[in-house]
Amino acid sequence: MTRSSAPRGLPDIVPPDSEYLEEAEAIARILFDRYGYRRIEPPVMEYTEVFQRAAGESSEIVLDKQMYTFTDRQERSLTLRPEGTAGIVRAFISNDLGKKLPLPVRLFAIGPMFRYERPQKGRDRQFEQIDAECIGSASPLVDAELIMLAWELYRGLGLDPELQLNSMGDPADREHYWPVLRDALADRIDEMCDDCHVRLEKNPLRVFDCKQEGCRAILRGGDIPPITEFLGEESKAHYAAVQEVLESLGIAWKDAPHLVRGFDYYTRTVFEFDIPSLGGRPTVGAGGRYDGLVEQLGGPATPACGFAIGVTPTLVALIEKKEAEPWKPELFIAWMDGLGSLALAAATELRRTNARVTVSDEARSMKSQLRQAERLGARLVLILGPDEVSRRKAKVKNMETGNEREVSLDDLVKELT
Repeated sequence: MTRSSAPRGLPDIVPPDSEYLEEAEAIARILFDRYGYRRIEPPVMEYTEVFQRAAGESSEIVLDKQMYTFTDRQERSLTLRPEGTAGIVRAFISNDLGKKLPLPVRLFAIGPMFRYERPQKGRDRQFEQIDAECIGSASPLVDAELIMLAWELYRGLGLDPELQLNSMGDPADREHYWPVLRDALADRIDEMCDDCHVRLEKNPLRVFDCKQEGCRAILRGGDIPPITEFLGEESKAHYAAVQEVLESLGIAWKDAPHLVRGFDYYTRTVFEFDIPSLGGRPTVGAGGRYDGLVEQLGGPATPACGFAIGVTPTLVALIEKKEAEPWKPELFIAWMDGLGSLALAAATELRRTNARVTVSDEARSMKSQLRQAERLGARLVLILGPDEVSRRKAKVKNMETGNEREVSLDDLVKELT
C-alpha cells in the first residue's frame, strides 16, 4: 500500500509558501555576491566521524541521538548532514582551498539538513539552511561583517529579529570557567537531566544548551556567573572589538551571557537571531567563531567564523508576518485553433526579456481562456486569432480596464515590454 503523506517531520513546501523560500534564497545569493562569498556544494552526507569529531560527544546531536546514520554496503558509517559547517570545512581541507584561493576564503551553501528531533513549530526533521563561512581570518571585523550580512538578509525579507550576543572564550578561558560552573550547580545537579550530568563531566558549557525545562529553570536562576567574567585578555579584547564595530554599524544586540551554540567547536564570538513570536524555539539563525575546527578535522591551524540561517523557522515567521504574494503572469497568451506554435514562439521571445508569460495549454473558447487569465491575475492578454494573424497582428486586452488594441507580431517586445 502506498502512503499518501510524507514521513513525519519531512514537510512538503508548496505554493504559495514556497515563494518565500525562493525569496529568501534569491536575497541571500545577491548579498553573498556583494560580500564576496562563493558557492560550495558539499555532499548531503559525510562519513559519520566528520560530524562526531566536529560537534563533540557532548553536543546535542550526539547526546540526543539526532543524527540520521546508516551503514552502506561497504560497512562504512555515513550520516545525512545535521548541520552545514563541518561538511564545508571538510571540503575546504579536502580540496586544499586554503592554498588555491586567497585567504580568507568566503563560502556559502544552500540546502537541506536532517535531524531526528520532535517536530514542532518552525522545526522539522528535514529543514533548509543557508550557510556562510569565512575561513582564514581571526579578525573581529569578520565576526561583525558576518553578523551584518545575516542582519541585511533578514531586513531584505522584512523581518527584524533580536540579535543575541556572547563570547564563549578560548579553550583556556573555558577551563578556568568549568570549575566555577560545576561549583555553582553542585547543589542542584540531582535535579538536572541525565544528559546534563554527562555535559558537566565532559563539557560543562553544554548545560546551557539543554532543552529540558527543569534544567533551563535552574540555569536561569541568576546564581551562575557568566563566562564573560572569566575571559582572558585576548578573548576580552576580541569581544570588545566585535561590539564596537556592531555599534558603529548601528546594529543593536542583547547581551546573552549564557548563550552557547550546540556544537563543541565554537570559540569566542557566538550569536543568535531570535523572533520571540515563534514561541519556545525562537531562533531563526545563529553562528559564531570556530578557530580550532579546521585543525580538528585534519587541516592546518586556521581561524574561521560563520553562520547558518534556518530557512524553515524563517519561513514560518514570514508567513505569520504577511500574506504570500501569489505568482502572477504579466501576460497571458490566448490562441485559436492551429496557432499554438505561434503562441509558444511569442511567449519565448517575451520571456527572454524577463517577462512572466503564461500560454493557454489548449485552444478552448476565448471566453474560457479569458477566465483562466483572470484567475491567474494576468494584467494583459495577447489574443492570437486567424484574422489578425493573417495581417501579422494580434489583439491585446487590458484585464483591468477592458480596453483592447492591436499590436504588430513583428514588434511584440517593443509593444509589450
